[in-house]
Order: sequence, then structure tokens, then C-alpha cells
Amino acid sequence: MKNWWLALSLTLGALTAVPAALAQGTVYGVVTDSLTGEALPGANVYLVGTGKGSATDLEGRYRITGIAPGTYTLRVSYLSYQTRELPLRIQDGETIVLNIALVPESIGGEEIVIVGQVEGQVAAINQQLNANTIVNVVSEEKIQELPDANAAEALGRLPGVAVQRSGGEANKIVLRGLSDRFTTITVDGVRLAATDADARGLDLSTISQSSLAGIELYKALTPDKDADAIAGSVNLVTRKAPEQRLVRFDVRGAYNQLNQTWGQYDLSARYGERFWRKRLGVQLIGSLERRDRSREYYDLAYDMGLAGGTDYEISDIELNFRNEIRTRQGVSLLLDLDTPDGGTIRFNNVFNATQRSFIDYYRNYPTEGSEMFYGARDREQNIYTFTSALRGEQYLKGWQLNWGASYARSQSHDPFDFDISFTEPSATDPQGNPIAGMGRIPPEELKGPPESIISHALNNFERAYFYTAFYREEENREGETTLYLDLARDYALGGGVAGQFKLGGKFRSKTRFRERGELLAPYYNEAFPRYVRTADGQVVPKDFTGTPFEQLQMVGDRLLVTNFLGANPEDRDLFDRFRLYPMIDRDLLRTWWDLNRDGFSDQAGTNPEFERNLEADAYFYDLTERVSAAYVMNTLHFGPRVSLIAGVRVERENNDYLTRYTPDDLSGFPVPKGAYRDTSSTFSETIWLPNVHLTLRPTDFLTVRLAAYKALARPNYNQRLPSFVARKAGTFYPGNSLFVGNPDLKAAQAWNYEVNVALYDGRFGLFSVSAFYKDIKNMYHQINGAFFDAASADSLFDRLGINVTSPFQNEGFALTYPYNSSKPTRVWGVEIEHQANFLFLPGVLRNLVLTYNLSFIRSETYIPGTQTEEYCEEILPGICVPKLRYHFVERKHKLERQPDFLSNVAIGYDYRGFSARLSMFHQGEFNTRFSPNGRDDRVVKSFTRWDLALRQQIRPNLYVLLNVNNLTNVEEGTIVLNRVQGWRLPNDREIYGTTVDFGLRLVL
Repeated sequence: MKNWWLALSLTLGALTAVPAALAQGTVYGVVTDSLTGEALPGANVYLVGTGKGSATDLEGRYRITGIAPGTYTLRVSYLSYQTRELPLRIQDGETIVLNIALVPESIGGEEIVIVGQVEGQVAAINQQLNANTIVNVVSEEKIQELPDANAAEALGRLPGVAVQRSGGEANKIVLRGLSDRFTTITVDGVRLAATDADARGLDLSTISQSSLAGIELYKALTPDKDADAIAGSVNLVTRKAPEQRLVRFDVRGAYNQLNQTWGQYDLSARYGERFWRKRLGVQLIGSLERRDRSREYYDLAYDMGLAGGTDYEISDIELNFRNEIRTRQGVSLLLDLDTPDGGTIRFNNVFNATQRSFIDYYRNYPTEGSEMFYGARDREQNIYTFTSALRGEQYLKGWQLNWGASYARSQSHDPFDFDISFTEPSATDPQGNPIAGMGRIPPEELKGPPESIISHALNNFERAYFYTAFYREEENREGETTLYLDLARDYALGGGVAGQFKLGGKFRSKTRFRERGELLAPYYNEAFPRYVRTADGQVVPKDFTGTPFEQLQMVGDRLLVTNFLGANPEDRDLFDRFRLYPMIDRDLLRTWWDLNRDGFSDQAGTNPEFERNLEADAYFYDLTERVSAAYVMNTLHFGPRVSLIAGVRVERENNDYLTRYTPDDLSGFPVPKGAYRDTSSTFSETIWLPNVHLTLRPTDFLTVRLAAYKALARPNYNQRLPSFVARKAGTFYPGNSLFVGNPDLKAAQAWNYEVNVALYDGRFGLFSVSAFYKDIKNMYHQINGAFFDAASADSLFDRLGINVTSPFQNEGFALTYPYNSSKPTRVWGVEIEHQANFLFLPGVLRNLVLTYNLSFIRSETYIPGTQTEEYCEEILPGICVPKLRYHFVERKHKLERQPDFLSNVAIGYDYRGFSARLSMFHQGEFNTRFSPNGRDDRVVKSFTRWDLALRQQIRPNLYVLLNVNNLTNVEEGTIVLNRVQGWRLPNDREIYGTTVDFGLRLVL
């Protein structure tokens, strides 16, 4: 801590010693299109011969300070526009406001009007070329011209970005093969609160694109950025209120092919205007959306232990249909005030809410004579995010001050989650003929195709009994308060050398809370409870008179599934080849919970129908994270050709954790019994992060960027908890299990090396190649339920630094434990991108727009697992029993969730008021799980998805929109990879159908 303040003091002293050599002249203004008056973001504004310049921001604003008195030439350039040079005379201490309009280039004597997709492409290229680091940009024009479903979909079109989907809609990004917890997400630099239960990831589908003026994807960090972004950082950008009043309405309907449903909509409205001599801007945006996000899914399980592990058969088929409706509401209010010094103060508030109402219908088809199960899980989930930020950009006596205070909050809550299941045990008649469960399956069908197995199900509902019912509760909350201050001062050293000193500090305080609960009714183990507690507290016999269960159908003390089926049970053909039958009646499911939630087996009210499962309580935590950061950096320009950024950042975290532990193991059947105690711990860590960037522009068409910097990644919220939960073996949850947290878990640290080469030509467009290499130390991994025998427990705990004693004495157990690996993790790759338009071609060909990118990503890390050793335990002289030992090992693999190859291609066409884009996204296969023994890994298959977006202008202010998503109804799924035998077996598949959006846009 002393070193941190010493560095700041020395830096401030150096900066205050420079002002005598610093000039005081300033010029600032706005760069616009001469025809449309639209601001031009990313324009290069440069004082010839001085090394002093500025790139315009999203509002087209530029500012150059610290100019010595004299006469200069101000050069302003923007791709696809004519470069302007203006004479400029600066007096000592003078401030000049100079607004500049640029004229589009002409081809063959004809002036070209930049509109449609070309406008968005040109804006993005300019911002990328003139940024001070390696960045990819989705411009406002590109977002609004042919909008994607959400921000995650738009990001998925950039190089190096893979997406995760839910119901066919992208909701998370995986940047450069590193999961979303390695990426920070901000709005105008203000971090958004995470929405995941334990991880640091954010559900980007909750963010409406209608409020965005652009998306910036930073591939390389500078010292003034938060350092916990090894993969990179995403900044969602909003823009000030426009100079002229803007009122825009988008109204769209939608069709879902999977469910053949209409009744969906997407409504958004935007209002912006400036008041008080255009100094005060007001912008209000609202959105309302309802979507069918249903899916069909199946999963195959295998017995891979046949013939000593050299043969396999299908052991089970699980079918699932999720019927889901998602609704979203979003509203944002932005107030911006232009201050007399040329700065601005902004007050931005963004609220988004997502409600999910969905039911999963499921059943299985076992092949090994075990019980069949079918049931349904009915859920509701609400996710809320809110961000409020006050920030300013001011100029005072040669200093630029950027300051801000913000509060971000997220909440995820499941108000209803009820899951019921029924079992149909295999049974035969006296002659040995199957009468329930699965019939006889010919051996030749046990390797598939799986649909042939389904026809052998008997579906005898008179022998299908109530098995279990679960009611689950979960709530996650996160709040983060942030304060920051950045100070910057420009200087000039003469001879075309100029630069900027910058330093700043930030403080973030985050609170995070999670609580889960689970109630279980083990109907398979107990007679149906006959009593219920009334509203006045009395326990009385159940009376179903006047309810759907008035004629309760039972065999002995067991309830039949027929109580929950309609007269003609519904079914569904998944993938047009798998029969999901029967489908539980959703209304009956909810009615059952209402009638029996307070049930009891005895009139004394001592044996509840729904018992509390204590294992779910182990997920509780309440924590506070405090991160203090400071940095100093210097940007040095040697004319317009060379720029050097060097600096260092320091981040210190001080955290408090509260969770629970079991003083003794949880045991008992069917619901574990035991006790929990509260426990707490603290954690602190300080990390220094050096940083250097070099930009070379040897010619007007070539830019080379080099970067080397250190970044970090903090573990998931639940991994540093001082948790200890031991579960004794039982019938319902077989096997001993031990869950241990790691309060000493360190943040992963990575040296990142980046090279980016960009070539721009007026006809060829922008072609860029990026290469990156990440060397990660202290990578945190998690042992997920790997089994260890009792004899290996002591040495295992010693090796991993687990300061506990196994509670299971001479019994084995499955261990869950996060730890820092001493072995390195490395990630490297190459990204290729080309953006071009064809304005130089004759006739209708000039209206084409092309964008494509390719990403090749590789990695190596060490995944925890076990290795078995056979030995013989002598029980009597000369007599031994074969035994197995389980040793902890780390095997080299590539990172989980990392595709080796990604590609995007988009072909656009603009003609007068018509605009079209056909886009393709391809994602290579990747691993989601590595098994301890290499016999049961999971690999997500590669897939290719096509989308089409159309827009037609029918009046000057009225447009028709049509989007067709997932044109080919692509299937996504995984395979089972047995690395020992080299098997690649089909595992699960998911389809979500083609969706069609159509609507109107009105601009006033």
C-alpha cells in the first residue's frame, strides 16, 4: 500500500513540475458530414508537424490542448471523405471552437452519398484505425440499420467471439476461447452487475440494443482500464441527445417455427432533444418484448464398460421439451449537460427486466431394465439489472478531469419452481411377458439408431406411480458502488514530439448474496400423506372435493400418474422422430402444489409431506469485495507515425466472506439430516500490472500495433468461501461427497502479447490480422466430484493444501474443491478480418458491402482428474483382495468452451431505400467437460447458422423490417468422446427453430 501511494506522489510531483513548459492554447469542436450533418466518430484531427492530435468521439467531438502560440495547419481526415486542411492561428492561452464539415469523396466526378450499411462500416473502420489500442467496433449505424436480437448477437459477428445460446438466442460471449467470466462488460465505462448465480458472467440478452450507440470490444487493455479482463473488455456505448429532436418507434411482430406460434412482439421507442440553448440534452428510451424461446432436446447415455471397456451400448435416452415465453422491459434516461469549458456532465440510468416462464416436459427410455421416469418442471424466473451513473468530463487550467460515481445492481429470483416425476418400473406377467416399463429390445438395436428403442416402451400408466416432488427457491443479489477520478495533461516537447500524462484511481465495493432452498416429497418411500395444515394452523384430513383430484386414482398407498394427465394425454414428436409421451398437465401440476404444500403424514403435524433438503442450504453466501486501483500512464506521439503508451496499474482487493459449514456429516434417508454453522473468512491481495503499447504508421495505409501487458481474473464468487459440507452415503444420494471451499484461492494473472497489422485501401477496404498469446499463471480449476479412496486422502489434502481431515474415516468420497494450478495455461491464436464496400464499381454492383472474419484459437491447460492404480491388499498370509487406489493428476488439455475455429461472413446490399444482409456464423467444436479418466468427455459439435435481415424505406420517415433468424433450423449438440477407445458417440441435440421478425420503424 505504501508503494502505491509513493508512486502516486512521485507522479503528481513530476506532473506539477512540467506546466512551465506546457503551452496553453486549445482548439475543439465537432466533425460532421457536410450533407447530412451527422457526426463522424473516429475522424483523425491532427496539427501538422506537432505530434498533437485527437480522434473524434461518438458525438464527433475532438479536443487538442497544450498548443504553443503560433500558426498551424489543422488536418482532418475520415475514410471515404475528402481530407481537409485548415489554417489555424493560436494566441497564448486562447481557446478556439472550430466545427468542421467533411465532404464525401467523389468517384468518376460523381459525389457518393454514404448511407445504409456502408455508413456503419465506415464509422467502425475509422474508430478502429484511430483508437489508441486494439479494438473492434460495432457502430450505431450498424446496430440500428439491420438490428440483431440483442447485444450478444451483435458481438458474435466480431472476430474471436463465440456465443452461448439459450432457446436459440445468444446470451453470453466467449472471447478468444476464455469463458465470459474472463471478460468485463460495461456501459459507458460503468461495470454491469453479474447475473449468474456464482460466476462473474452477465446475461447479455437482458440488454436491449435500442439504447446503444455502439459496442466497443477491447482486445488489449491500457492502464486506465479495469485489469480483471484477461480475455478483453466490452463497452456498450450510449450517445448524448441529438442536436435535432428525434422521435423513433419500432414495432415488430414475430413467428416461431418450432411451436408455430404468433403473438410475439418487440416494441421500442426513443425520444431525444436538447434544451436551454442546446446545452441540456434529454434522451428517453423504452422497450417491451415478448418471445417464444422454446426448444427440443434429447440426450443419450451409454454403458461403455462392456467387454472390459472395449464395447458399448446405449443405456438410456432422455427427451425434453421446454416451452418458454420470455418477456423483457427496458427503460433508460440520459441527461447530459454541456459545460462552458467544452466538457460535459452525464447522468445515465438504465433498467432492464427479464421474466422467464417455462416448463420442461421430460421422460426417459432405459435399455437395461431399470425404471422409466417421466415428469415436468414448471419454473418462473425474474432477472433485473439497474445501473445509475453520474460522470463528467471537465477541463481546468490545462488539466482534463474525468470523474464518476455509479451504482449497479442485479437480482435473479425464482418465484416458482416445482418439479414432479413418476416412475414406471419394469414388470412382467406370470408368463414372463413385459407388462410395464420397457419391452424386450433386440440386441442389434442397442447401438442405435436411438429412435428404434423408443417403440419398445409399454407406457402402462396403471403401473406408473408418483416418485418425487421438489419445490426449489433461489435468490441472487449483487450491488456495486464505484467512484473514480482520472487526471490528464497534454504537453509538447517540440520537434513533432507531444504526449499526455494520465493518472487516476478507482474504488469499487461489491456486495453479493445467494440463497437456495429445496423441499422434497419422497413419495416413492412413504405412504401418501393424508393431512394438511389449514390457514388457521389446524392439521386436518385432506379434502379434495371440488378439485381436479376429487377422484384420486391410487393403487394401495401410491398415486398414479393418471391423476396428472388429461383425458387424452398430450405428446410431441421431438425432431420429428422421438415421441415425448405423456406430457404432464401444467395446470394440474400447479394445483397439486397449492393443495399439498402444507401436507403432513400425521395429524400431529410432525412429519411434513415436503421435507427440507439441507444440502441446498450449503449454497448460501454473503460476501463483500472491495477493490482499490490506481494507475499512471504516459502517451507519447512522435509525429503522426509513432505512438507509445507505457504505464502501470495496481489493484488491491480486500474481501469478507460469510457462508456455512457442517460440523458433522449430513446423513439420513431419504432426506439428509444434520446441522449447519455460520463461518467467515477474509482475503486480500495486491497485484502490480505493467503495460506498454506501441503503434506504428509507416504509411498512410498501414498501421502496426504491438502490446504487452499484465491482466488478471478473479475466481467465481463461491470458490473462495470457507465452506465444508460432508454428505454421508445414502440410497437417494449414493456415495460420500465432500465439498470444500478455498479461502486462499488467488486471482489468475496473465501476461498478454498482441500484434495487430491493419491495411486500408479505398477500394480494397480494411484488412487486418491480429495475433495474440496469453501466458496465465495461478489458473484456478475445480475438482468436480472426482472419487478418491480413503488411503489417498491424506496425501491428496497435503498436495492441494486442504487443511481439513476427511470425515469419512476408512471410506472413499467424491471431492469438489477449487485450487490454483502450479502448471501454466497458455492461449494463442490468429484473427483475420476484412471489411470492404464496392462504391468504386459501376452500376448496381457499387451497392454491395462485404464483411468477413476468421479466428484460429489454440490453448493448453491442465485439467484435474484421477488415475487408478490396481494393487492387492493382503488380508491373510498368501491371501489378498484386489483393490484400487485413486491418485490426483493434472492432464494437459485445451481450455473448456474454446472453439478452435470461428468465422463470420456478411454480404450486404443497399439500393435506394432497400437494405439487405445475409450473414453466416460458423463455430468449431469445443470441449465442455473433461472426465477424470478420459472415458466420458463432452464435446460441443461444430455448427453453421444463417440469418437474413431486410429493410425497405416506403416513406421518408417510414421503414418496413424483416429478419429471418436461423434460416436452416440448425441443430446444436454434443458428442461423448472416449479418449481411451477413440469413440465419438452422439450425446445430446437441441433445436429451437427458425424465427421470423417483421415490423415497422417510424422516425419523426
